[in-house]
Amino acid sequence: MTDEPPKFNPYLRYSGMAMQMLVTIGAGVFLGMKLDEWLETRTPWFTIGCSLFFIAAALISAIRSLPKN
Repeated sequence: MTDEPPKFNPYLRYSGMAMQMLVTIGAGVFLGMKLDEWLETRTPWFTIGCSLFFIAAALISAIRSLPKN
């Protein structure tokens, strides 16, 4: 037996990464909308801020999960 790690289909790996990013960004938008609704703001600052923060977090997470070689 060899000690090689199992090889996964790259499409499966990257589609999982895309779904993770989609859920993360969606959670940020949802959180921002609920904060704007709860605080009754006229301009959706929390939606904008949370969206940008969660987009950055999703990108950082995606970059860190890429192979090193």
